Amino acid sequence: MKRSIDLDQDLAAELDQTAALVREKPATIIRLAIRAGLPSVRSRFQAPRPDGYFADAYKDSRRAELEDAIAKSAVQSPER
Repeated sequence: MKRSIDLDQDLAAELDQTAALVREKPATIIRLAIRAGLPSVRSRFQAPRPDGYFADAYKDSRRAELEDAIAKSAVQSPER
């Protein structure tokens, strides 16, 4: 599927430098960058998880007790 994108001069220069460095075509570099970056973009705009989403991780009450004890014992220094 063909798509076209507009690159500013700085991004085009970075693309050319990267293509020369890894010895790949600019189109290949663009595809790699999109594949690597899409999960980051998607997670930025992902809806928050519903309440109780991680409840299965805390089924073991000993773990919850341990985390509570650690939180209580953490030393917090007053801000100056």
